[in-house]
Amino acid sequence: MFRKGVVFTVTMSLLLGLVLACGSTGSAKANMTPGTYVTEARGYVNQIKVETVVSSSKILSVKILEHNETNGIGSFAIAWLPDRIVQAQSVGIDGVSGASFSSRAILGSVTEALKQANADIGKFTTPPPTPKAKDQELSADIVIVGAGGAGLSAGIEARNKGKSTIIIEKMDIPGGNTIRSSGGFNVAGSPEQIAANKGRTSVEKFIEFTMEGGHNINNRELVTFMIKNSAGVVDWLKGQGMDPVIGETYTGYNVPGEAKGLILSLLARYESLGGNIMYGVRGTDIIVDQGRATGIIATDKLGAKVTIRAKAVILASGGFGGDLEMCARLDPRLKGFVTDNSLGATGDGIKMAEAIGAATVDMEQIQSHPTIHQASSTMLTEGIRNSGGILLNTAGKRFTDENNYRDVVSAAILKQDKATAVILYNKELMDNNANVLGYYRQGLVTQYETLDDVAKYMNVDPAVLKQTVDTWNGYVANKNDPEFHSQFSWIRNLSKGPYYALWVAPGIHHTMGGVKINVDTEVISTSGSKIPGLFAAGEVTGGVHGGNRVGGNAILDILLYGRVAGDNAAAYIK
Repeated sequence: MFRKGVVFTVTMSLLLGLVLACGSTGSAKANMTPGTYVTEARGYVNQIKVETVVSSSKILSVKILEHNETNGIGSFAIAWLPDRIVQAQSVGIDGVSGASFSSRAILGSVTEALKQANADIGKFTTPPPTPKAKDQELSADIVIVGAGGAGLSAGIEARNKGKSTIIIEKMDIPGGNTIRSSGGFNVAGSPEQIAANKGRTSVEKFIEFTMEGGHNINNRELVTFMIKNSAGVVDWLKGQGMDPVIGETYTGYNVPGEAKGLILSLLARYESLGGNIMYGVRGTDIIVDQGRATGIIATDKLGAKVTIRAKAVILASGGFGGDLEMCARLDPRLKGFVTDNSLGATGDGIKMAEAIGAATVDMEQIQSHPTIHQASSTMLTEGIRNSGGILLNTAGKRFTDENNYRDVVSAAILKQDKATAVILYNKELMDNNANVLGYYRQGLVTQYETLDDVAKYMNVDPAVLKQTVDTWNGYVANKNDPEFHSQFSWIRNLSKGPYYALWVAPGIHHTMGGVKINVDTEVISTSGSKIPGLFAAGEVTGGVHGGNRVGGNAILDILLYGRVAGDNAAAYIK
């Protein structure tokens, strides 16, 4: 069923390892020792401390005492799982898809508490009975596939226009790839920007910058429309109760709280307008009646069929960067790459649209982000390099303009020894960027008091590293990089520690190709005609970013074209 707010659907598989680790249940005692047990386990950011209260036979309560999990991701597991464990009287339930680290920590902590209470673990690892699958038929003016930034923006605008909406989201939480981004979005020519003398003040120059960044295979009409209307996105967000601010070095704005702040703000606005979201529901087919898109057929986690009849359909289901096989098939050079994409980014909307005759463009154009921590598939934001961080090879030397286009920087790293690099920055930079602070709290990066300590971490000659950093500091002082002609903003150098360093390498980050649309977000068929009633926005579409997406343009894309899709779908119904 659909509800307002967060709804989770249970599957089974997450705790198999934990259950097996508990050992044989035959030797466990039948009754528990009543009491309160405080245990903890590592979540995504750091330790999650859990209080479990038991009687001789039951789990009475589960309470999260301490955590620092990511708001908008792990926070959903924190809010939902404790009560679900008590209701099920079991840790044999699945976690929240999209928040698996936090889920494992909570379920693991309760498992440990039960063991300390001498529980018969077998009695508490049995999954609850699976509800009977039940097909549903629903209706709305507009059905939207995907609860990321584009889908929520479309939903807000459709609700603002008085249309009933249902968003289906196959994951258990909203956000898609948007919530994994740094949250900054480019704007050109806004009055605040011009007054602050920050970012892109010329619309025309930014259009050309975006076209050049996309190797000039972008759809110029889509690019021009997006950038000419970019300043209006700021006003639109303010009209929805948000407070976008100009970033330190970004060519635009962000909503406080980075991407999490943006998604949670969009979600809160959509729900306040009476919009509905169905979580754990995956779209499989677009319903077509006499050539018009009139709904979506989907499947919930129990395997039940969900049919949603509508007067218009908006695809906002994201790209396919989470499907490594598909990416490698389209671009064999990407075989073996990691991805920082959401597990839900598997191209569902593209496949559904193709099945009814929609055209696609630029499908082989897949972007790698240069600074991905390979073991955790975590993307380190462009803001590090924009704000004063540098890249070093295995010899401790700079090798490229860190602020060049993403594909250029990625290619430069891949040419280095071991196809890897260290990203180096200091505490002053970290203290001025919430995302960067998050990497430290997660334990991804370590603090080093001196450059000698960094040299030991990198296993390089300390004198070489010091010379590299001193040279860079000189470039900052002169606001000129004669080696690599960096376009750095020159706002800080690396003369003071403590320092932070991490080995990174390129990973799959964004898929530029997708469904073909026009500036009204109407989906275009293979014959060149519009498919009536079908709209699309965000990473599910192609043409906006060409051969390489400019950093900060994705959030602009989803906000601008998401709003346009909601507006035009509502107008189409009229």
